[in-house]
This record gives sequence, structure tokens and C-alpha cells, in this order.
Amino acid sequence: MLLIHPNVKQSIQKKIDEIAALLFETLQVRDIGLYTGSSGIALFLFYYARYKKSTVIHQKAVEVVDGLFTQIAAMPTPVFTLCSGIAGVGWMLDHLCQQRFIQANPDEILLDIDEYVYAAVLNELHKGHYDFMHGATGMALYLTKRNCRDYIHHFLKALNSIAVWDGDCAKWQSTVKNEYEEEKTVFSVALSHGSSSLALVLGKILEIMPEEEMAWKLLKGAVAYICSQEISVDKYGCYFPSFSIEYQPKLYKTRLGWCYGDLGTALAIWQSGLRLHNKAWTKKGMEVLIHAANRRGLLDNMVRDAGICHGTSGLAMIFNRLFFSTKQMEFKDAADYWGIETLRMAKFEDGLAGYKVFRMEKYGGWKTSNCLLDGIAGIGLCLLSFITEDDPVWDECFLLS
Repeated sequence: MLLIHPNVKQSIQKKIDEIAALLFETLQVRDIGLYTGSSGIALFLFYYARYKKSTVIHQKAVEVVDGLFTQIAAMPTPVFTLCSGIAGVGWMLDHLCQQRFIQANPDEILLDIDEYVYAAVLNELHKGHYDFMHGATGMALYLTKRNCRDYIHHFLKALNSIAVWDGDCAKWQSTVKNEYEEEKTVFSVALSHGSSSLALVLGKILEIMPEEEMAWKLLKGAVAYICSQEISVDKYGCYFPSFSIEYQPKLYKTRLGWCYGDLGTALAIWQSGLRLHNKAWTKKGMEVLIHAANRRGLLDNMVRDAGICHGTSGLAMIFNRLFFSTKQMEFKDAADYWGIETLRMAKFEDGLAGYKVFRMEKYGGWKTSNCLLDGIAGIGLCLLSFITEDDPVWDECFLLS
């Protein structure tokens, strides 16, 4: 528990209850996704039901999960991504079993999904698409959670086959969209779509398969490339670009968020340094994380809404995890700051529990969202982690634990 002032805790509890009432009463979703649809909402409802000790809310969450199988069967073209597809559903189901929200044998539920996701991983890598949210790396996180060792071994071989090596550095091409919604093929260090997420997933693979020499090799190469992209913090106010130096001839200060910028990149360097016993990487990662923890202000850090992806609750979530892991007060102070800012973001009369997601006017302007990635399900889970003593292990799906 980080925010312990009684008035703040009461405000958080009230906001969580408001979010839960909306998700309980009106469940309109665009897909099955963990980040973008029913699975993420179910995740919130299960945790909220446990917090409230409510069998009614728990049953509602079970109904949402039961409905997922009908939704999957009705999909004209199956989607397998972690963000919006079957891998995300599988991750959520395995998590619910592990945390004893549901009494089931995950193998009985997920063995067929394992095989389909594995085939999709190879297909994505054949196309050179290693992206975390929408490609092979996110699906590999699911296979790692399921301990599918043979499948993971073949994922590593395919990943190595598309790596671009430059000395000790390994990098992979990523397809992203610019401000005009044009697709560009780039090299990226970002957590959401680039090398940082890959390094964190490779680290998780090594937790269960320390004998995999290919995983060690790729992890060292990925982190070496990430570190090679460091820019002047004195000049730009940040340590790393959103994508990469070679893609961005004009460098600028990057946002503070889960998706892009210093936080995700530093997490990858720090955790990999610990795993590889590389003191220089561990020190650099912590240096960047502490610098990020001392960044304040919405406009200066390009924080415009409250969602996990690029908003205040995502920052609170990350600093909450860092304080939980390190007990360093800089992270507690940052978590408190961004937690309070998350409450202040509930300012829209026509929002969901007061919240909306920022979009530029040419893309439709502010909108409402109930999902995990940028909507109230994610905001609710982040706020819930502030008023309970439990390890917020659900943040594994965002590569924080």
C-alpha cells in the first residue's frame, strides 16, 4: 500500500467502486483482447471481487470468461496477439488458475491454444514481425507462461534467423505508424513494440530455461543494442529516443509512459543487468529509472490522460512495482504523485467514471474506453494496487514482474 492518507485512500476506493459499477452493469467490448477487450475487463472484475469479497461480482467475471469461448468460435479470422487475440485470452486464463480465481486445470483448457499460438508465432516471425503487442514476442510471453519449452526453443531459433547483428549488438526491424498513420519499418528500443520488450521476454524465458544458450546470446545482443542508443540527458532531458537514433535524425525529449520512452527501456536494461550479472547495465538502468522517477508535470512529460499505455495510471503502476521490488523512496514518491494525478484526471462529465483517452482532433479527439490498456479497467486495477498489500502480480502482462 503506497497512498496511506485516509482521505486519499477513501477517494481511491470511491473511484474504484465507480469503475466497477460501470464494468459490471455495461459490458460493451470490441474484441476478446487482454489489452483491448473482454479478457482485460474480466481480470479487473476478478481482482475487484476478491477485494470486496463479493460472490456476485466474481460470478459476473466468470460469465465474462465463459463468453470468451463463444466470441472466439464466432471470429471469422482468428487473431492470436497478446494485445487483442487468443494469446492474451490464454495468458489471462492461466493467470486466473495460478492465482486461484478459478478452479481448473490450465492444461485441460489451454493445450489446443498452445499449439495454435505456436503456429502463429512462427508465422509472424516468418514475416519478420516480432512486435510485443501485435506480433511474435507477446505470443512468446504466453508460451513462456505456459512453460512450452519445445515451442520456445523454436521461437528462439526463428528469432535469431531474423536478427540483424552489428558487432555485439542485435536488433530487429519493427513496423510502426507515424503521426500520419503511415506504416514505417524501423529499429526500435520501445517497450510496446521494440527491443526492450524482447529483452524482458528473453529474461523470462531464461527463468524457466537457463540452459538455452541462444536465449543468453540474443539477450546480450538486444541489451547491447538498446544501450548503444543512449542520447544526452543534459541536452534532451531523457536518455533514449522513442524509436532509435538511426530512425530519428531529429532527436527530442521522449514522453514518460509505459509504451515509449525511458521507463520501459531502463526496465529492460536494469532487469537484464541483474540477470546477466552485468554491473554496468544494472547501474545504468537504475540511473535512468531514478531520473524518470524525479520527472514531474503533465505537459512537460507529454502525459495527457490516465490510461496504462501512456497515462498517469501506467506511471503509477510502474513506480509502484519498482518500490515493491526495491523499497527505494524515490519510487514511492513517484508512485504517490502519479496516483494522485490519476484521480485528478477523472474530470470529464461525459467520461467513464470521469475518464477519457486522448486522441488528436484529426483522429476523432477524446474518447471513452473501458479496456485494460488505455481505459477504466486498467485504471481500476492500478488504483486497486494502491490500497491492498498484495503483490500486483497481474502486471506481468505488462512485463513488470
